[in-house]
Amino acid sequence: MREGRGVAIAMVAIAMLHPARQRAPQHAPLTRAQVVARLDSASLDHPASFAGEDLSGLDLSGLDFKRASLARAKLAGTKMMNAKMFAVTFDSAEARGANLSGATLDVSTMRSTDFTHATLRGASMYAVIMPHVNFTDADLTRVRIIGLATDAIFVRAKLDHADLGADPRNQPMGVMRSDLSGADLSGADLTDANLRKAKLTRATLTGSNLTGCDLSLAEISGATFHQIVGRAAIKGLDQAKFRDEAIFDPP
Repeated sequence: MREGRGVAIAMVAIAMLHPARQRAPQHAPLTRAQVVARLDSASLDHPASFAGEDLSGLDLSGLDFKRASLARAKLAGTKMMNAKMFAVTFDSAEARGANLSGATLDVSTMRSTDFTHATLRGASMYAVIMPHVNFTDADLTRVRIIGLATDAIFVRAKLDHADLGADPRNQPMGVMRSDLSGADLSGADLTDANLRKAKLTRATLTGSNLTGCDLSLAEISGATFHQIVGRAAIKGLDQAKFRDEAIFDPP
């Protein structure tokens, strides 16, 4: 009996000496009222933080997030339609199945954010930073994207009529365009999408639908176009840069 008690005491002592082994405390899910209260008390100089918080399943549509941090937040199934999310931090957030249709996400960051099966129809993502973002099976119909999306994942994403082309209004300040270098667009629907002047270096477009897609002056060096749909209907392919360095199936 004494021997067993001694072992138990020793185990407790080890746990106290190694707190990193203990389970980290979990954040309780927030309510919409709590989110609204935190946003109301925030300002542009002191934005709200929801970093690591659980906002899954909430309806936060139309709210103004005022540069808030949603880094590592849980947003599974969260509704944020038409929300104002200018300069919001989404880095490493889990937003599977979230709905951000019509949301303004300009100047936001989405490094390694998971938007699998999310809906962002008509959303605005101007001057965004989102390397390694995951849009697998996401609905990005008519979305506007200008920004850094290197190594992003758009597998089977719906990007029909999406606008990822260079912004002609900012040419005096330098070309503002989407950088999709190394991105995976396998099986994506890019019907009538605008990729004018976009950087697609080493991007993978295997099995994607490019019917009516505009690739005028796009950089496609090392890009893979295996088994694509609508090759004959691609716009501006003869004007694409480094076309001879892209990989196409034999005609």
